[in-house]
Amino acid sequence: MDFFQIHKDSLVADLHCDTILQMNRGYDFSERHDSYHIDIPRLLEGGIDLQAFACCISLFTPEGKRFGKTDGLVKCLIREIEKHPDKIAVGRTASDAREIIASGRIAALLAIENGMAIENSLENLEYFHQLGVRYLTLTHGKSLDWCRSCSDSENDPAGLSEFGREVVKTMNRLGMIIDVSHISKASFFDVLETSSQPVIASHSNVYSISPHNRNLDDDQIRALAQNGGMMGINFWGDILSPKFTEAASPIYKKYLSELNDIDIHYSDDMDEDEYHRRFAFLKPFAAEVCAAAADVMPSATSVVDHIDYVVRLVGPDYVGLGSDFDGIYIPPSDLQDCSQIPNITRELVRRGYSENDIRKILGGNFMRVFGRVCP
Repeated sequence: MDFFQIHKDSLVADLHCDTILQMNRGYDFSERHDSYHIDIPRLLEGGIDLQAFACCISLFTPEGKRFGKTDGLVKCLIREIEKHPDKIAVGRTASDAREIIASGRIAALLAIENGMAIENSLENLEYFHQLGVRYLTLTHGKSLDWCRSCSDSENDPAGLSEFGREVVKTMNRLGMIIDVSHISKASFFDVLETSSQPVIASHSNVYSISPHNRNLDDDQIRALAQNGGMMGINFWGDILSPKFTEAASPIYKKYLSELNDIDIHYSDDMDEDEYHRRFAFLKPFAAEVCAAAADVMPSATSVVDHIDYVVRLVGPDYVGLGSDFDGIYIPPSDLQDCSQIPNITRELVRRGYSENDIRKILGGNFMRVFGRVCP
């Protein structure tokens, strides 16, 4: 089979990127760049038909400013997309997205990463839905009082609060996709128990391959499949490969204070020049990680290893792609940006996947969920 033709003929969807943070600093994503991971020319080059853009604010954003900060990011994203109506447009429903793609343009899916954005208000949730947001990641690297994070509640039996269950039910009613990436195992099962619609894990990997709290274990993957949902495989080396994590760990420790500074100022308002000045350490940091982990660098084969595992466990209908581009510092060796996504298709063909199953994995599985929740 010709992998390039299969890729070209498939609807390709990437369920998660953080590029809006760069756009908010003045990054012009209509031009091709060598920096960052995503722009319109490289999306087209990589054959990506649907790109989800996640608006995420710093975990350290104080209460009372979270809604407004997120609102500003979503509106910035909409403005930037509307500047290029011949290349990209917001898809509010699966039908919208298919029409946009059929016209030769990229369908943009508006998303919010971290339920702190709604500031414990169902009215704020409805506001974001009216604005065009179609999926919400319930939490991120820190627990909310209504949904626990996998990052700080590993031994905490608490899951969703009653308000958390109301968030899930309201999203079902509105037609918003629930994203369970980043949430604790107890919260995960509470979501599946509460939701009347399929859910996604937009950018999570397989725990049995890489035992990291960000990843889903076999019970979770089976439950996600039974729910009719799906997961998007993340390109972040730390949750793709334990060998990479082990090799890179000393460099992470060396740069720990600088990396924590990024977390604190993750969504600060600053221009591109200030960003590059403040975080100039990222280039030497990445170079040192790549040198230390040269023999175990993740690649497209690593991504497909996770896809393979899910397919063997529950079948080919419940897995896709969730790159986390522009939210990861060191992408896989042959997935340096979105233009190289066809390397995943190449590897799927090499491993003997049928054309039908490849189409499902590249985008069909997500479009099934999108069509069910947002027809």
